[in-house]
Amino acid sequence: MKTCFRIRELRQKAGLTQGELARRVGLRSSSIVTMWESGDRAPKSEILPRLSAELGCTIDELYGLDPPKQEANRPGA
Repeated sequence: MKTCFRIRELRQKAGLTQGELARRVGLRSSSIVTMWESGDRAPKSEILPRLSAELGCTIDELYGLDPPKQEANRPGA
């Protein structure tokens, strides 16, 4: 899955607007988040730790390299 789709999906799952996410990771404008989600631009490496923390995922999950975390209700958890 493309990074842009993971960022949008994870942001929506976190219940954040593009503007809220932008502010939380220290951006001045939500237009950057729009560009990430459309695939026109990738997040800069220095933003990735803050982005993954705000979205509650790993950096690998942002890029679709790790499967999403399972809910705590699964058997054996």
